[in-house]
Amino acid sequence: MWMYTNAGNMDAFFHEVYHYFVNHGVHSILLARVINQLTELFVFSFAMFLSTCVDFSKISGSKKSSDVYISKCMANAPWYKNVAIFLFVIYWCLGLVRTLQSVRRLYQLRDFFTHVLGIPEEDIQTVKWVTVVEGLVKIQNANIATATNEAKVKRYLDYNQPQQRLTAETVANRLMRQDNYYVALINKDIFDFNVIIPYYGSRSCYSRSLEWCIQFCLTNFIFDEQGNPRPFAIDVRNRGVLVTSLRRRLAFAAAISIIFAPWNIIRFSVMYFFRYYTDFTKNPARASMRAFTPLAEWKIREFNELDHLFQRRLRQAFPFANEYLKQFPKDKMDQLARFIAFISGAFAAVLTLTTLLDSKNFLDFEITSGRTALFYITACLAVFGIARGMLPDEYESHDPVMHLREVLMFLHYCPAHWKNNLHTNTVRAEFSEMYQMRVLIFLDEILSLILTPIILLQNAGKRSERVIDFFRETTVHIEGIGYQCNFAVFGMKKNQNMEDPATALQEPDGLRDDYYGDKDDKMAVSMHNFRQYYTQRQNGRLPPQGWQPPPAWPPMSPRTVADEGEHGAATAARHRKPAGSTLLDSRRHPPRSPQQRARAHPLRQTSDVTQRGVSESRLMAQDSDLDDYDRAVGRDASGLESDTDAEGGRGGVGKQGVLGMLAQYTKAGERKIDY
Repeated sequence: MWMYTNAGNMDAFFHEVYHYFVNHGVHSILLARVINQLTELFVFSFAMFLSTCVDFSKISGSKKSSDVYISKCMANAPWYKNVAIFLFVIYWCLGLVRTLQSVRRLYQLRDFFTHVLGIPEEDIQTVKWVTVVEGLVKIQNANIATATNEAKVKRYLDYNQPQQRLTAETVANRLMRQDNYYVALINKDIFDFNVIIPYYGSRSCYSRSLEWCIQFCLTNFIFDEQGNPRPFAIDVRNRGVLVTSLRRRLAFAAAISIIFAPWNIIRFSVMYFFRYYTDFTKNPARASMRAFTPLAEWKIREFNELDHLFQRRLRQAFPFANEYLKQFPKDKMDQLARFIAFISGAFAAVLTLTTLLDSKNFLDFEITSGRTALFYITACLAVFGIARGMLPDEYESHDPVMHLREVLMFLHYCPAHWKNNLHTNTVRAEFSEMYQMRVLIFLDEILSLILTPIILLQNAGKRSERVIDFFRETTVHIEGIGYQCNFAVFGMKKNQNMEDPATALQEPDGLRDDYYGDKDDKMAVSMHNFRQYYTQRQNGRLPPQGWQPPPAWPPMSPRTVADEGEHGAATAARHRKPAGSTLLDSRRHPPRSPQQRARAHPLRQTSDVTQRGVSESRLMAQDSDLDDYDRAVGRDASGLESDTDAEGGRGGVGKQGVLGMLAQYTKAGERKIDY
């Protein structure tokens, strides 16, 4: 409890809690850091040994390692390798010191999870994030900054700062404060990632290295070291200075990327080779495995969606995405793949059978100059595996629309021009650009190291002005939270005094909405899935998958008032919605129309009729198309009684609702028949 009580920076504290939760506790975090240190040491040492102490020109005619080993190799190494070793030793030792310094803090976090939140170390890998947030909300009174005490109590405590609200949304706002801006940057196409390649045309090029360069330009400029927007960067009076500074930063990042491009190319190539060589040799079909590109991940990610929830959503979409890409017939490619598989398989079969007959001599037999039979067997099997992996299943059926809808159910990403065109090859081509083979993503990463300076320089022009305007126009200040991207603040408006802020932005041409609004309903989708996760996960129910049937209508039979109330209560009990989450602030939910409230709470509708005395005219305004009348009269039910309703109220029948009116009409008809 001491950690939370004395937490001066709530953003930093929540980041520590989230990092501890995602990395599965203190022992897993320490093990991962130690392995990372050893991996860096091994990769650097092994690469330095291969490039300095091995004479590759003697390998072909040598039979022992001592024949190719260079004695006293490090003593005779060139000066730049000695400099690289010196810098790496300093970097590695600093990383080790940081790891040792974090041990005490990690054990304090373990005690906080175990004794305060009630989550022991052995359950950290299976507990839900909702449980962690619920525990944080329960102890919010332990910190004076988030306590819900009255103002007079805080006055005695000498605390004059605004209260920092603590809900599931505010926790996500703090953790995603900077990432929400990146989601909006990609969604609104603020940066231009297209580059013209000779003899190829325009091509979108976005990679992790380019993302690091953009973060380098924005950190300590738009954002401070903790990821909070700086007030200086959102002041319109500083627009000229900010644009000039951003252009200089982009130009400086382009120059730095040119200097470090050779080193980054070597590092990426070595790491990729060491990581995937064994997988590709054991299973060549894994070379055709796909993944979402870095640009596609930012397009798919939602506002206030934490990283572990986003990665889980992508993993759920992987099998459906693979099946979707198999739905489009590729007759030409299939014929070519079958031919290549047949030729490579024939060569591999003949060489393998010959090896079985005389394995001692044939393995060293050179088919071509310097290439033995073992080399060609390995190459033919690799080509055969890749070709067979490209062939579709013999018994699969083609239904691209159904499979793409299964993918979109997890991705929550569907541009406007995709609707009603899910079966077209255009949508398949756009989706294939987002979901590419891992080998192509690696080649794009290598290519981007060369194209990154060009992209940064072309964005240093007019795009710099648009970037500065974007941060100023999309930033709002929320009391108790700080500066936030307005798309990430669900249910809140810039002007709280405006009755309907959307009406001020409606224009015939829609240009203002295109400039200030988001694309593809990103904010609405994010809000829906955020509330769905934190509400239903807390109540122990998973989100509904697919289409859900609506509740049945109650029977319209003549009943008494008591029967009607019992029937309404029973119907509401069967079709009651999940209970609202205590993690979400109900005051910040968007207002709902009377029709939505009536459909969502049938029991409340019946009780309002019987207890508050709402008239038939009010119910007709809610259940019919008289929306204009409903908006005109407002929500006060006390002033809606007409003369006819008042007379009916004296008889005790006029205030029974529509069902009571129908029952009265039926009884009147029965009396006429009796007469």
